[in-house]
Amino acid sequence: MEPDIDCTGLLCPEPVIRTKSRLEKGPDPFTVLVDNETARDNVTRFAKTMGCEVGVEATGGGWLVSVTPSPAGGTVVQAAPEGEGPSARQTVFLLTGDEIGRGEPELGRTLMKMFLFAAAESDSPPATLILMNSGVRLVTENEETAASVKRLEQAGTEVLVCGTCLDYYGLKEALKAGTVSNIYEIQGKLIGASLLVSL
Repeated sequence: MEPDIDCTGLLCPEPVIRTKSRLEKGPDPFTVLVDNETARDNVTRFAKTMGCEVGVEATGGGWLVSVTPSPAGGTVVQAAPEGEGPSARQTVFLLTGDEIGRGEPELGRTLMKMFLFAAAESDSPPATLILMNSGVRLVTENEETAASVKRLEQAGTEVLVCGTCLDYYGLKEALKAGTVSNIYEIQGKLIGASLLVSL
């Protein structure tokens, strides 16, 4: 059977964008063919956040993702309580490296470790933590920072880890915390943040 959307050879975020475009056309079920795990996971995750039923079937050299839109459609966005300004629960932390600041790398890595530990100890953890570029090393190569990020997850923080970055560094199999995400989802989180903290 021919797929409705053929995304073979396409990298993040194109498969997600094509899936979104198809969802906007109507409620009919459709299939998406992808040939890499990052695209498979990204399309699956996106479709589920949009309220769709999703099935994944391995094919010769890829995966066929079946998407059945919900009659209601859309995704649920939790609004802040009326009259409440930006709080820690609407805060997004964006970490694009495994060090804080410029200078001695060892000091920068120590500061990042301390920062994540303090965030995990906080009574008001951030709503979302996004890890991009070498920031993905914090949840793959470093046991201490990965442990702090796990504690943040347990406290309710959504942790998104750039799949393209994991692939670039060859670290996808080493992921210890967080959910593999994509540029499309990350961009949405950044735009929707009440308060963005970038380190």
